[in-house]
Amino acid sequence: MQIILLILIAIALPSGYGLAQERVDAKDRIAAIVNEDVITLSELQEELETFMPQLSAQFSGEDLQQQTKQLRYKLLVSMIERKLQLQQAKIMRMTVSDREIDSTAQDIRARRGADANTAPTANDRKKAREQLLLRRVYQQKIRNTLLIPEATLHEYYDSHREDFAIPGMVRISQIMLSVSASGNLEKARLRSEHVLNELEQGRSFEELAKDYSDGPEAEDGGSLGIMTRGSLLPQMEEIIDRLGQGDIGQVIESPVGLHIIRVDEKKPAGFKPFEEVKKDIENKLLQEQSQRLYQEWLSELTDTAFIEVRF
Repeated sequence: MQIILLILIAIALPSGYGLAQERVDAKDRIAAIVNEDVITLSELQEELETFMPQLSAQFSGEDLQQQTKQLRYKLLVSMIERKLQLQQAKIMRMTVSDREIDSTAQDIRARRGADANTAPTANDRKKAREQLLLRRVYQQKIRNTLLIPEATLHEYYDSHREDFAIPGMVRISQIMLSVSASGNLEKARLRSEHVLNELEQGRSFEELAKDYSDGPEAEDGGSLGIMTRGSLLPQMEEIIDRLGQGDIGQVIESPVGLHIIRVDEKKPAGFKPFEEVKKDIENKLLQEQSQRLYQEWLSELTDTAFIEVRF
């Protein structure tokens, strides 16, 4: 979220500016004025220092200076946006209890790895209070206004059907006769004919797989499990297309040997039903709607605010 335009030179100072300036230590320069509040350079520097270890690990020299400059600007924009939202929370007379502040402050300290037995500092409580107010004003201004009609969900589903496509699935078993294990291709073909004769005489596919297959799945009776259509060798896909459930296909040649395939189960391609994906669609559209409304709200706050960047 970024403010598109920051007013660099103020046309007029707000009536409460003198009071705001008096609250700032004389040694601390002002980075920005936001209506009747100020953001100091020390506050900006404190935000920046949080990210400096990571930044210093990735960049050095002039690159580090440039990246630091860009990050400082982005952080200042973010701080201005937060300040505007906190001012809205004040206008709306929003409050948070000491108990909520203490609990959130402890959570903040825990994420920093601070000792849980020590009490939160005044700065910890200040950050916790702001975090709670920001969450509350967002809930009131944005989250509570979100609504996606059922018809919109159906419309999205119908216009994005490919996003919910389910590929065809097939569960197959094989008896693989390796050329190397057989000695040569001709011997592998003779072995495959023998296996087919055994199948015709009534021996089970699983028994023959354990006795003759050179593939690692032989111990499992030749079962390859469920495979996604399109992930198999083209010649296997072609054979499977012509087979029904329980059918055994003709011998297939591949670079590693000969394959006798049995189709154990077929699941045709299709689409996930609407009810199954309805919640996912709703969450996606709610996220998009909330981002749009949030940006519109920020733009409205910025357009009607007095903002002067002095840094």
